[in-house]
Amino acid sequence: MSDRDKKLLVYLGALIIVAAAYFLVGRPYLDKIDQQSAEKMQLTSELNEKRKAFENKEMYEQGIIEATDKINAIIEEFPEDNSDEKSIMFASHAEADVPIWFNQMKFAEETRSMINGEETESASDVEQQQLEENVAAAEGESEGGNGGRGEGEAAPGAGESGGGTGIGDLMYRNTELGLNFETQYNGFKNLLAYIRDYEDRMVIKDIDVSYNAMSGMVTGSMVLSQYAILSPTRELPDVITDVDNLGTENIFLNANYGGTILDLIAEVYSDFVNMLMGGLPEEALDELGTDYFVKVNAVTDNTNGKTIGRADDTTESTYITSASNNKEDVSFRVSGSGGSYSVTYRVGKSEYTDTIDKASDGKVYIRVVSTSRMGGDDESAVSLRVSNESDIPVVVNIEGDDSENPRVSVVERSGNVTVNGGQ
Repeated sequence: MSDRDKKLLVYLGALIIVAAAYFLVGRPYLDKIDQQSAEKMQLTSELNEKRKAFENKEMYEQGIIEATDKINAIIEEFPEDNSDEKSIMFASHAEADVPIWFNQMKFAEETRSMINGEETESASDVEQQQLEENVAAAEGESEGGNGGRGEGEAAPGAGESGGGTGIGDLMYRNTELGLNFETQYNGFKNLLAYIRDYEDRMVIKDIDVSYNAMSGMVTGSMVLSQYAILSPTRELPDVITDVDNLGTENIFLNANYGGTILDLIAEVYSDFVNMLMGGLPEEALDELGTDYFVKVNAVTDNTNGKTIGRADDTTESTYITSASNNKEDVSFRVSGSGGSYSVTYRVGKSEYTDTIDKASDGKVYIRVVSTSRMGGDDESAVSLRVSNESDIPVVVNIEGDDSENPRVSVVERSGNVTVNGGQ
């Protein structure tokens, strides 16, 4: 081997050693340097952010306090529970305060969801068990005073997750309540205001109503969605049922009532009939009928104060109205004989004459439907004058009038005229 070849081999060996040193030793260190440089940049950025956050520590702490207060304020707007007992008492109080008659109540399946929205489904056995555990925990913490925390341990705020009392543990419950109802027009408006202003959070999910212009009655159905927020730390209040005096050991002899159960049933029946008849006496049961009607109510933007017409007129061609908010004369004059009769009625400057056929032993019925006054500015009222010049009786039934300030007064009647109800 020549000297030249030996030198080439030495150069090649040196090159191999250098290459091996680079790939086996130098390259990993260079990669590690690059990695540590990137980590250093990231840590430097995080350090700067933390320094900035630390400099604004008081501002962030104040923001947390304000956010917690806002969250707690929102939670306090919702009841701790919306049990069936509370729904029943809502309906009971509404009937007394509006007034209104709920003739049917339907309880639908409840829906519960975590506040963070991770879970939304109908109540199941597993969820019911979890709810019972939450209720038991809430009752146990309320009995324990500070909820089981140590003397030196601060209570977690609404936004904290420690101790199982954070937002992640809050759950809302939606219970649907179906109601079928009957009421006067004013009662229906009062019901909507009653729901709007009710202490517990609820909304009208669905509603279907119909209005009878002749009787002034509103009938329909609605579905209420009632909302509550459940939490292990929220104390569940007792439901005030107001039924302490209901029930007896012997239903056939109720000493507290002062009579037998039959007497109680008779009284309930009498009240029910009185409600259906709008205050008419029971003897008027034989005098119920409607050939013509007079409706007297408050004047609103879309409601006249007085409406008069034939009861079976679906086209309203026989109707006359008045939008006056004052007391006006309303007159009826019935004439004719032998089964054919003429009826002329008038309110204000409007007048209409109608003809009606009646049997020789029949009667002409005039139904006067009044309503309670809506306030001191409600002065809509009528002075009723009825003149019967025919050979059959005229029966006037007055119902639903305001007990303190009646809208209807009969100031004149001549001939065979009977008036039931009224003041």
